Amino acid sequence: MPFELERLTASGVIHAERTILCSLGASAVMCLSAPFFLNTDRITTGMLLGAGTLSAGLFGVSAQISESKEKVYKSLQEADLKSLKQHLQGQAAYDYVTTAIDAKRQVADYVNRLPVNERPRWIAEYQLQGLVTLPEPPAQQSPSPTGIPNPDIADIDEESVQLVINPGSMKVLQAIAANYPEYIRIDGAWIDELCDAASNQNMTLRSNHHFYLSGGTQSGKSTLAGVIINKIGAKSQTPAIVIGSDPKDDVTRWLCKFSRKFDGMKELKNWITFATDQIDKQKARVSIVGGECQGVPELFLAQDEVDSVFGGGKGLPGMVDADTAKDLQGFWNYVIKFTAGLKGHGVFMGQSPLSGETGFSRPSLKNVCFITMGQTSSYILDHPQDFVNVKKEILEILRQACELLDKAGVRYALVIPTRSNPFVALIPEFDIKGLEQKQDSKPNGETVNSSKNNQQSSQQQVDWYQEIRKWATELGRRPHFQEIKQKWHELTGQELNEKGVTLLLENLGYPDN
Repeated sequence: MPFELERLTASGVIHAERTILCSLGASAVMCLSAPFFLNTDRITTGMLLGAGTLSAGLFGVSAQISESKEKVYKSLQEADLKSLKQHLQGQAAYDYVTTAIDAKRQVADYVNRLPVNERPRWIAEYQLQGLVTLPEPPAQQSPSPTGIPNPDIADIDEESVQLVINPGSMKVLQAIAANYPEYIRIDGAWIDELCDAASNQNMTLRSNHHFYLSGGTQSGKSTLAGVIINKIGAKSQTPAIVIGSDPKDDVTRWLCKFSRKFDGMKELKNWITFATDQIDKQKARVSIVGGECQGVPELFLAQDEVDSVFGGGKGLPGMVDADTAKDLQGFWNYVIKFTAGLKGHGVFMGQSPLSGETGFSRPSLKNVCFITMGQTSSYILDHPQDFVNVKKEILEILRQACELLDKAGVRYALVIPTRSNPFVALIPEFDIKGLEQKQDSKPNGETVNSSKNNQQSSQQQVDWYQEIRKWATELGRRPHFQEIKQKWHELTGQELNEKGVTLLLENLGYPDN
């Protein structure tokens, strides 16, 4: 011990001084009290009293000197005791750790003797990574690029779009996925499944109507957003409508083509006005054909930099004022709550998915499919109560998978669908060049543009009412019930019921007689 030598050295001195003090004290008492008990002459009495007084004086002086040494000795004892205590604690911690390591190695040795198919389960449960031997997985060939049909929407002038790369899966991740296939996806089919659910033509079976893609700079958010828009838009019964807001002033590169895009912060108010008008037009289309929405196009409303322009309700200083931020918040929640039944899809992008950053109300969070890419998954894992309702065991599995993929540098996403279990998924590789679409250089602000090969059909889709009004004007009289029903079918391919024909006549200025 560091203070043991000093304590032992001081101990001898202290004990000697204590012996001397006791002797002096005893001598003083005996010499001073002897004349009262013994019959002595005056000379002897004087000598005893003198010796007693001298002893008492020496005792007092020695006691004062010894008092300071006693304090030092006491301090040395306390320091030595603390040092001993720390030493014992360290020894106990060392023994605990070495015992735990030995125990884990014994468990690993036992697991190594079990059948190979059982080992992954115990690796995950007892944290035995690196201690248990697993067979090498078969060599995997790079999957063929996921193809996406090009829906009838638009084009992009850019020649390169950021790649979303899948460098492969890890051995331990495969082991965890084998035990939790619903929560770990190492295949690329999950994107198709999300989009198939969002584009189901049976409206009662639809889910994942809206998406929020969370990721850092250059994480591939806009690429994945374009993939989702293209996949859902490819199944649109009539040419899809894609409008969006890019606050970064046309910096973001997209895979999809826009019918109308508003670039820059200054266009945010115009974006809200135009998008609201498009929703109203979509409502009019649905009111004609009914709630099944047969023949109604898919309507996409894309918003980039959600958390940046909202700014917690304060906007972006010098760029977006608080009033505009609150208008955006109201518009986004309106899209989430009221456009799902109109074949509407909000596609939002930002970094943080938390309600305080996006402005989404808590009920709205339950109606959005969240795809958090890379380390932004921690937002959800640290605040699971707002997004998922799973057991702690499953939450820990998701967290472990994200940590493994982070360390491996693999591109992945934590996905929270609206009607199924959350899962961690590897992001597949896409054939970017094969998916590029060319954007019209001068988009028409009043109508929804289509690709050059389908411009006529898309224009008719947007101007149905104008076409039918033109036909009715040329007819020169009120159209008969069957006439207008047949003409509408010729233009749009949609079959109107009796209520739809009545509403169409009213919209054209021919009230029911």
